[in-house]
Parts: sequence; structure tokens; C-alpha cells
Amino acid sequence: MKIKNFPENSRITFLGSIFKENKQVNWNINIGLENHYTNSADYQKYMIKHARFSNMPLLAKNRRFNQTKEIPLYNESIITIKIDDFKNWQITTSKSGQYLFSHIVSDLEETYKNIQIHLPHIELARVLFFHNAYLSRAALTQGKLTAEYYIVPEEHQTTIHVHEFCGFPSYQYDNVGMRRLLSWILLDTEARASYESISKHFLSEQFRTKTQTFWNFIFAPPSLRGAEITMKVYFSEKNEQYYVNEIIGIANLPTDISNEVIFCNPNFTVKNSYEKTGGSSGGRTSANDDPTIDDEKEADSDRKIIKIESPKIAMFLASPYETKKATLKRSGKKGIPNQNNDVEILPDHGVSTGETTIFGEIGRGEFENVQDESDDLEFFMKRFEAFKVMIEQFASQHRIQPIIHVHKLPAVNRSKLHRTHDGNPRCIIEVQLSFQSKKFVILEIDTSDNLKPLSTLIVKISDTDSWNSHFPTFRKQVVKRSLRWPTAKSLLDIGIRKTFNHPRNLAEMAESDEEFKNWRIRLEETLLSLS
Repeated sequence: MKIKNFPENSRITFLGSIFKENKQVNWNINIGLENHYTNSADYQKYMIKHARFSNMPLLAKNRRFNQTKEIPLYNESIITIKIDDFKNWQITTSKSGQYLFSHIVSDLEETYKNIQIHLPHIELARVLFFHNAYLSRAALTQGKLTAEYYIVPEEHQTTIHVHEFCGFPSYQYDNVGMRRLLSWILLDTEARASYESISKHFLSEQFRTKTQTFWNFIFAPPSLRGAEITMKVYFSEKNEQYYVNEIIGIANLPTDISNEVIFCNPNFTVKNSYEKTGGSSGGRTSANDDPTIDDEKEADSDRKIIKIESPKIAMFLASPYETKKATLKRSGKKGIPNQNNDVEILPDHGVSTGETTIFGEIGRGEFENVQDESDDLEFFMKRFEAFKVMIEQFASQHRIQPIIHVHKLPAVNRSKLHRTHDGNPRCIIEVQLSFQSKKFVILEIDTSDNLKPLSTLIVKISDTDSWNSHFPTFRKQVVKRSLRWPTAKSLLDIGIRKTFNHPRNLAEMAESDEEFKNWRIRLEETLLSLS
């Protein structure tokens, strides 16, 4: 990670006040840095620098920047605690006036029992909300979400209409994790109130001098009852208490959202969602050599967005829900969506993170900080319903017990084929069974977006453990080969492969159809030919 005005091999020691010059627009945050030893004559071990507040996805205590050599690791412990209710946590302040949540906790492994822990307000807000530059900037502007998103709740789904001039990066609607995070902020009652509490405190509590305006970050957190937070902490021998440096994951994140969520915008297109060439989507260029963030220059609004790689925060929703992208066939008057609109679901290096201008000099940078790891495979199982019914009928006929799993295909290099056109994970269903005293694996890939027809694959295996060990590599090969099955040669040490065609119009097929019956017959014939 590189920020231009930070020294080489620097480490964040604290995050301070948020401020701006009264004649300027951009808000910044003061940052304490430890400058690792250098032979420079003007060597200064500790210093205070600043960065734009839009860089918050990167800014956590003890993170290092502009590294040119390996530096010994700072002494930290990783612990996971279960939250009772953040409303029960005491609010205290550090010596520098920054707000902390303080509480007596025990970790889930009971290694640390009844310890006093201090969690900075800004770090909790960072992992809940500040997952890109837009969400960081928008948190300081009252009414920003209301102005840019129009929400239409319906019986079985919620449609979120995105304003034409909304500043959220359009390509990030293709990311399932970012869609879920944004919809959680917009729709979850506690999350929305918590996010909007930031701008309320910001407007009412900032103080002004002749040249600058300051604010110490504080907000009202959601209760997060039952959530499990994993964090890096250090122990202060002087105070005999623990202090949180960084939160690295949140599991069982509570939500009151239960319906499917659809993001809708007349400007959303198939091209934004997916490019068959495997190139970058939405006009974005991929991160090349870890671009340097330059806070002294403005970003050019006409330039393509460069994705800035940053450490991902693993987040698991307690009750995941499906999200999609859609476009409107007709628009309402004056930009207000018409309830009669037809919603069409879509087949889904220096940079600056500040607001863009047409006079900007350098590229546009954006973070994509969330890694959604919610257990949502149940949503994708329905794409294999016909296949699953066919397998179960075959198994029942021959009195065998198949083992059925659905897996997500992995991201491989710059390929986008691990996602379907609607931005959801592309999945592969794996069936393991024994037939005629032989072991087989049957595999089918989700091509519900009609990308390309792909036959069903059967692999006769001799050893289940060898197959299970090879399967992660197998899934990567499928993506590398542009959704084609790995070659027979690559499976020589694993088993013998054979394919057979599935019926056309699979999604519309009924069990009583002759084509469905023939499909089951072809499965049996293929298995017999390998026995």
C-alpha cells in the first residue's frame, strides 16, 4: 500500500482528528506514523501526517505503508469476541481525545477471560461502513443516501432505484459483496441509523478556528447482538488493558432484511455487468503495480477508475439474502421511478480517491474492501433443480445414496467467468455416488446466463480422497479454460472422464417431459460405459 506523503516503511500509530482547511472542500484525517529506521540525516522516528478521509478503507492502526524491505512484525494477538449489545459498552476517550468503546469481555476460546478492551469508534465504523471511498465521503454528508437512492419496498422484494448521478462506482454493483453491504446500509434499520449518525455528530460537534475546522470521530453503533468480531489487539503493560488495532472479520452480522434486493438504474447495462473477453468491467482498469495514492492532486472525472487493492475484511451475514442488478425499460417523470416501470433483471498509476473534477490531473482510484463470505449457496442450488431431480430419480431407481454439494467457482487472475451476468457467483454442482461397485463424480456448471452450452461431466475415480484433494485445482482449471472441462490428460492420475449432453430449455422442463426421461437414460448409459 502506497501513500505519497508517507515516508518509506512507515507504520500507523494512531488515527487523530478529522479536519479541513476552511477554504478547501476535502476532509482529511491526522495520522500518527512511526518512521522505521533510516540512515537519513534528518531522521525523525515519530511524526504526524494526514490523508484524505476517503482513504479510510486503508487506514487502520499498525498498518504499514510504502514498504521497501521486510520489517519485524509488531506484537499483536488475534482474538474473537461475541457482542452482547454495543449499547452496553461504555464510551471513553484516549489521551488524544479520540472516542473509544470500552467493555469487559472474554474471547470465544476462553484464552482471554474478563479483560478490559478498548475499541476506537472510527475502527468499528471503518469495518461496518467504509469499504470504498464513496461510502467514506458520503458518511460526512447529511442526507446523501436519501438523495441518491430511492427505495421501493414490495411484498417479496425491495427495489433500490439508483439516481443517475449517484457517486457510487457503477462497476461495484457487479460485486455481490459490495451489493450486499450497500443494501445492508440502506435497508437495515439499525445499520442505516448508525451510518447516518456519523453526519449528525459531524455537523453538530465540529469546532472551527480561523484557518481550519476539526472533528473527533464519534457515532452511534448498531447493537450487533450476536455478532462475532475478530480483531488484532495489543496489551498495554502500563495500563494492564487491551487495545484494538484492527478488526479483520465480522461473523453473524445481524440484519432485518429478508427479501431479495434489486438495484435498478436505467444506465445499468449488460456490458457493465460482464465482458466476455474477461477484461475489466464498468470501464474500470485493473490495479497494476499497486498505484500510489496522491492526496495533493485531484482525480480527473473523465479517466477510468483504477481498483486499489487493500486488505479485505471478511463479513458473514447471519441471514444472507439475494441481490441483483436491473435496468428500467421506461423511466418515470422528473427522475422519480414510476411504479409501472418494467424492471429488467440484467444477465448480471498514481490515483486520487477524492471527488473528481474535469480539471483533475491523475487517475481515479477506488477501493473494494469487503469480502462477503455469507453462507448463501442455498440461493444458487435452485439453478440446478432439474439436474438434482434427475440425479435423485436415478439414485432412487438403483437404491444408491448420492452425496450432493454446490461450490462457487474461484476467481482466477483477471477472468470474470467465476460470476454470472447478474454478478452472482457461478457455481458448480458435484455429485459423488457408487454404481455397479465403481465410484463416480458427476459435475454440472451453472450456465443459466446462457454464456455457452456445456455438457455434463462424469469422472470415474478410484480414490475419493485423491479426488477431494484435486477438486480445488479442478475448479480453477474450469475458469482458466473459459468454462470448459479440464482435459482427459490433466485427469490421468485422478480418473477417466466422459461427457453427455443435457436437454435444451432445461429451466423450462417438466419431469414428465420425454426429454427429461431421455436425460436420465443417457446418464445411466454413460455410467455403464465407464464401469
